[in-house]
Parts: sequence; structure tokens; C-alpha cells
Amino acid sequence: MVDLLLNRAKHEPENHAIVWRIRKFQGKLERMLDAEVEMMKDTKEKAWSRPPLQIEFQVPMFTSSGLHVRFLKVFEKSSYPTTKWVRYVTRAGQYQLRI
Repeated sequence: MVDLLLNRAKHEPENHAIVWRIRKFQGKLERMLDAEVEMMKDTKEKAWSRPPLQIEFQVPMFTSSGLHVRFLKVFEKSSYPTTKWVRYVTRAGQYQLRI
């Protein structure tokens, strides 16, 4: 496990992945993860031949388009007390990078 200023990157060999969790991400900042993986000599798996990198991410309470809801009106016939709340989420599509 690598600790990167309150962010954690963890190797998950069962998923063939390095999972990087970023707790807070302020605007106008950049984060970078540089990782190197070496296979142990006694492993029975063959070394990979540079497979593509797959990236998935989501950023809660942020819209990359800049779209914001300014007005929300709820019509409830039973006078149920409603809470007006909008959840914004930005999610990645499918990204594959080849090195």
C-alpha cells in the first residue's frame, strides 16, 4: 500500500489492478500516480506483455459539463415533507490506454 498525502493506492493482485482512492480533490489541482509493478521470481504466472490500462472513476457532487439545477419544485399530494436535494456525479466512460 502506498500513502499519497491522504490518498491511498493499493495493489489488488486478484483483480490485476492498482486501486487509487482520492478522498478530497480540490479544483485547479492535479494528482499523479506513478506506479511500477515487478513480478516475483517464484511466481508461476507469465509476465504480461503490456496490456492496455483501463481507467474508471467517478467524482461525486461535481459535473464536468458545469450543469447545475437552480430551481427544484416537488409536488406531493399527501403533504409529505420533502427534502429538496440534487446529487451530482461525474463518471468516466470506458478509457483504455495503450503504452
